Amino acid sequence: MGKKLLIVESPAKAKTIGKYLGSEFVVKSSVGHIRDLPKENGAISIKPLGEGKWSFAAKYEIPAEKKKVVAELKDAASKADEIYLASDPDREGEAIAWHLKEVLSPVAKGKAFRRVTYNEITKSAVLKAVAAPREVNMPCVDAQQARRILDRLVGYKVSPLLWKYVQCANNRTLSAGRVQSVALRLLVERQREIDAFKPETYYILGAEAKKKDSGEKFTVKLSKVDGAKPDIRDVRDADALIVDLEGACLEVVSLKSQPRTRRPYAPFTTSTLQQSASGALGFSPGKTMKLAQALYEHGFITYMRTDSVNVSAEARAAAKEYIVSNFGDAYYPAAPHVYKSKATAQGAHEAIRPTDVARVPSSVSLDGPAMKLYDLIWRRFVASQMAEAKTTLRTAVFEARKQGLVHVCDFTASSTDIDFDGFLKVSGQTAKKKKADDDDDSDEIASLPPLSEAETLDVVRWLSDEKQTKGPKAYSEASLVKALEDNGVGRPSTYAATIETLKAREYAKTEKTRMTPLERGFLVCDWLVSKLDSLFNVGYTAEMEAELDKIEERGETMDSMLSGFYAKFTAALAACAQPPPAMEKFDIVFSLLDRVKEWKAPKKIGRRVYDDAAFVKSVKDQAASGRPLSARQLEFLVKMVASYSAQIPDAEEVLKMHGLMAQGVDTRTNAALAQKCFDALGRCDLLKVNDFIRSIHEQFTKGASLSPKQFSVLAGVVLERCQSLPDYEEYTKLLSGYAPRPVADNEYDETMPELFSLFDGIDEWKAPAAKSKKKLDDSKFVKSLKDYFARHNGLTKRQFKALRRLAVAYRDKIPGFDEKAARLGLSGKSEN
Repeated sequence: MGKKLLIVESPAKAKTIGKYLGSEFVVKSSVGHIRDLPKENGAISIKPLGEGKWSFAAKYEIPAEKKKVVAELKDAASKADEIYLASDPDREGEAIAWHLKEVLSPVAKGKAFRRVTYNEITKSAVLKAVAAPREVNMPCVDAQQARRILDRLVGYKVSPLLWKYVQCANNRTLSAGRVQSVALRLLVERQREIDAFKPETYYILGAEAKKKDSGEKFTVKLSKVDGAKPDIRDVRDADALIVDLEGACLEVVSLKSQPRTRRPYAPFTTSTLQQSASGALGFSPGKTMKLAQALYEHGFITYMRTDSVNVSAEARAAAKEYIVSNFGDAYYPAAPHVYKSKATAQGAHEAIRPTDVARVPSSVSLDGPAMKLYDLIWRRFVASQMAEAKTTLRTAVFEARKQGLVHVCDFTASSTDIDFDGFLKVSGQTAKKKKADDDDDSDEIASLPPLSEAETLDVVRWLSDEKQTKGPKAYSEASLVKALEDNGVGRPSTYAATIETLKAREYAKTEKTRMTPLERGFLVCDWLVSKLDSLFNVGYTAEMEAELDKIEERGETMDSMLSGFYAKFTAALAACAQPPPAMEKFDIVFSLLDRVKEWKAPKKIGRRVYDDAAFVKSVKDQAASGRPLSARQLEFLVKMVASYSAQIPDAEEVLKMHGLMAQGVDTRTNAALAQKCFDALGRCDLLKVNDFIRSIHEQFTKGASLSPKQFSVLAGVVLERCQSLPDYEEYTKLLSGYAPRPVADNEYDETMPELFSLFDGIDEWKAPAAKSKKKLDDSKFVKSLKDYFARHNGLTKRQFKALRRLAVAYRDKIPGFDEKAARLGLSGKSEN
């Protein structure tokens, strides 16, 4: 065992760094965080310190899946003389280093802990970092802890309100997040702008012109009519202009050349990398970060979570040497470019760049996606250090000439000529700036031929294009990242995870790179904006990010920052809480439940015991003690009345009279018919037919009623799958009004019995095939249709068609198929 232990975050880094440090060091991996907040409530201890002041303490635990890793680290730490904490160079990495120190200190027994950081995993960078260790940066750790506490308070306090007040399927999976909910708000507000936008028609006029001497053709655009910019909104006006111009030629009245300088973009930050990878490569932010993480861990690029555009002096010098050697002195600027990071950027970080600029993409061995991303990063960095491009913008103005023209019409065309390509030689960008899809003001063409003033050109044809004004565009994942960054919401490490959370919660979806909010997203956003707008708006969330920065950079205490938030947070939560229901409503429900003579036996589900009688007594005791009762308690009591409707015949009438009816299916029918449905499924051994039925059955047994949609699906399953029951007709009468669609009518065809007999001679069936989440088993399918036919003396049209199609598919395994097929009307080809 070596005398020095160095701990990094990932096994891949451990393997790489281990090669650099030699036998003096043992390199271990923590595999990310080793401690986290427990999932249950109570993870944050909040103690009042006086008016408007609190103290905040996080209670951490080691997750079960990390106990083995921690045990190995403790063993290594106990044997080492010095311990180096080499987690990532950001707040999250600093927090990991602090957690490691906290957990390992008892076994280290006073041994020194040293914090080392590096922006790239190269031998020189790692050795330099190890030679200059420092202490754990506690202001940075406090900033990370404050963020974690903020996120936990918001998630654990607001999410239950969504479960309670937002009505949608699976509402217990709804969640709110400090950054996540603001990102959702941006999506929803943009979508509403798109929906509200009403396009207007307008017309762009121009001409295809041709030089008389060379015959070279190019396009010009109408720029002025009678000295004013054209605004043509009516097709009749457009047609009238074209008629006026018929027979006219074009005369060059002005030529202008403007020298321009094009400066390269700064090297990548996290957000600009995600945006460029999306536009150039079609990568999602999540995919980009996964690939960048691997490139960093294998020593190809610098740290990939950064909002800084700084470049080290060593990297600039290496870039200069590469540029001059490969392209010449002219391609390196007279003075190195200096790029300015945003005020909120962490200055100690560098931009994302290759660790060795001489390692050109063509010389490295990487798989396709990783190679594409490395090529993008390499080109962006090298281009950022190269000389500006020199171009000339040539613009020509033409006037229509014809005897008797009603209007004076000017046309323009322009093109960009490259005088010196500079950084464009590497960047892969074009000379002209990329125009937006809806940029109809541009008259730029690929190439403007040589022209002279007073030169006359022929018009090949006049052009009139009908256009529609375009409204705001839906966000792409990359443009949402840009919007978050521009508004100061979130940090580089959060962007990709925020987008993935929005999709995982089914708040939004991405189709053809465009993100659009879903119904759940609209419902959640609307509730949050209506009730907690002060917490979930762009300005306040950005303000919180700035406050977190103050903890790290200016030494503001964590408790001070969190107290300011907590005062506003608790006031906002109190303001959005619904007042408790009037006690008179509970008295009405209690009076109904007092008539129950026989309570259901207590039922244990998991660790909890559900006892109706005990629940009613506990609520009564709470009321008697003067403690307020909640709307949720009233809701459960009303549902309980429904479940005991057999002992309370007038329950529905009384509840209706006092406005206490449950939503959806009426209370008595919901409980009684739902129970009858589950009884039918139980008799047919179908209570576990799928996850949905299992879920709503468990929900029902806990005393909760079913939503109208749930009950509708339940009724449909019973009518479809329980037709073998002797009292099926009774179920048809009871449930037909609730089923999502009528049960299909059965038909009898005289060929059906013989059709089934074809399958009796099949000895070898095709292996079951997976389709979506189902397994298609031909043998079981035929058997199920036989059973159905035996019970109903017929098949549905769809079943009959499927059976015929399957017979044709097994023609080679059915003896005498051709003769039988002719008799049964089978074509011998795939049945349609």
